[in-house]
Amino acid sequence: TFLITTIKLNTQIENFLIATLTSSVKTFHLLISLSKSTMKSNSSVLEFSILDYGLFNFVLIISILIGIYHGLLSKKKQNTLDEYFLGSRNMGVIPVATSLLVSFVSGNVIIGITADVYKHGTYHWHYVITMFMTILMTVYIIIPIFYELKLPSSFSYLKLRFGRKVQLLASFIFLMTTILSVSVAIYVPSLVFNHVAGVSITVTVVVLGCVCIFYTAIGGFRAVVWADMFQAIILMICCSAIVYIGYNIVGGFDNIWEASQRGHKLILFNFDPDPTVRLTTWGFIFGHSIILIQQVGMSQTSIQRFLSMSNISKVTVTFIILSFCFLFFLAFALITALVMYTYYETCDPLSSGLISQPDQILSQFVAEIGKNSWGLPGLFVAGIIAGSLSTMSSFLNSCTVCLYEDFLKPFLPQMSNKKTCTILKLLTVALGLLQISLVFVIQKLGTIFTIAFTILGVTLGTMFGLFTMGMFFRKANQTGAITGTISSLIGVSFILFGSLSRKPDKSRLLMRTDGCLHNITNTVAFANATLSDRLDNEDDDTPWIFRITFMYYSTIGFILVYLIGYPTSLLTGGNEVSDERLLAPFLRKKKLNPQDDEEVNPLSHETQT
Repeated sequence: TFLITTIKLNTQIENFLIATLTSSVKTFHLLISLSKSTMKSNSSVLEFSILDYGLFNFVLIISILIGIYHGLLSKKKQNTLDEYFLGSRNMGVIPVATSLLVSFVSGNVIIGITADVYKHGTYHWHYVITMFMTILMTVYIIIPIFYELKLPSSFSYLKLRFGRKVQLLASFIFLMTTILSVSVAIYVPSLVFNHVAGVSITVTVVVLGCVCIFYTAIGGFRAVVWADMFQAIILMICCSAIVYIGYNIVGGFDNIWEASQRGHKLILFNFDPDPTVRLTTWGFIFGHSIILIQQVGMSQTSIQRFLSMSNISKVTVTFIILSFCFLFFLAFALITALVMYTYYETCDPLSSGLISQPDQILSQFVAEIGKNSWGLPGLFVAGIIAGSLSTMSSFLNSCTVCLYEDFLKPFLPQMSNKKTCTILKLLTVALGLLQISLVFVIQKLGTIFTIAFTILGVTLGTMFGLFTMGMFFRKANQTGAITGTISSLIGVSFILFGSLSRKPDKSRLLMRTDGCLHNITNTVAFANATLSDRLDNEDDDTPWIFRITFMYYSTIGFILVYLIGYPTSLLTGGNEVSDERLLAPFLRKKKLNPQDDEEVNPLSHETQT
């Protein structure tokens, strides 16, 4: 409070944000009191110590101070678009790499992958293959195109390539998908905090949301990147501690290996070509690779970070570092899942009724081993919350850029950089409050919201097809792009809605409950047999197209864009590319003129002005 009150604020928006922060701090006192009262009525939660709450507070306070420093104390104030959007294009390799990492590896991703490996086996090691494909595509095709054009929004590329209608369509899809996904990223760690410590979900959501809005709006891009770096360190420490403690509790490598073999968890490849099988090698190569390339290589969040660096060689190094850091979290998910299976080999908490959802398995595991590990529950919550804050702040900043550049800027009068930055801060606050509000919608709607979110999630394949069609095919035009995009969304949504008529998927590998000491709801569910991912499909009378695994939704969306969009382009007269930089480097007909750079980069002109 002393630090804030000694700073002279120059704009009303900063005063408003300070007031918001003060309300958040007061709310946090309520959080502590609620947690104590809730824990008394819930025997499955832990009594948080002073150290546990201290670790949680540490993440929030440091994130706030980073925003205050870059927004109010640093010599590089957030008074120009170039600084607020891109950090004046002189960001370092390590901060940007870690920022990209935690922008996509949020708490719910770690929890989700760990639970999936626990249930279905080590299929997710295929991320190594898809990450290698992502490196090749991004380094040799995507980065050269976007870095040479230096556009403030990734969707500005679509405007130059196809026209403004395509830009607005793609930007709208991105905004809807991102706002919903960020709301889920906030909701999941709130559930974890509730499960481990008994803290009210509502209070946690409000506190996290207000803290994130504060440092993102005040500090701009620099605050987001440096806060991401700090939060990535916390998340890595959290993951390392869980693996170390769990590894020792279950008795080391030999016990983990033997238990995993007994449970058939060690799976390397599955070359089954049947697209109805849930997880296969082909599903990762042809399905998940599209999602990863679109998320990590082509999204607004990634392009914004690529352009924040001074030269393209730094961008390449950054992406390689990002890939290795990503593999660290993949290793954590795989090892932790096998450790958990060893720990619960004879008493699966889901089958026994100890937990109600698979995603609760990691928090349940930490709650049990944390009883004898002082500070581990607090470190776990701090790590999950750090991952969620980084995801929310990164996407919040990117959504602000997208909303301003693609929708508002054409209708706003000429203003000074200072007034424009004030508008951007207001947009950040508005978008943040919207994301917080949607979290409470998730609580009320449940399954319905999950369906809506899944529909928006499958748009990644469509977006990948739209961008790559512009990069690889000269004749692709605006009519074909719009037709292909809309048709792709309709087609994938049709398959998704049809799949809802199927019986719930209960397939998973061997799970036992014969060793449980407490009363259980089902003692024989998975005690004597191994279920494969194909078992439920054998007696399923649902039409084949509706039984296609979700891993191929992005592939179908990608293919439909080409099957419908490109022929439509040819039938409507095709197109001529005016700037060779809009195409993939290996398809360009002539060498680029360095002087063209200033002609395409509107943000640089505004910054100079």
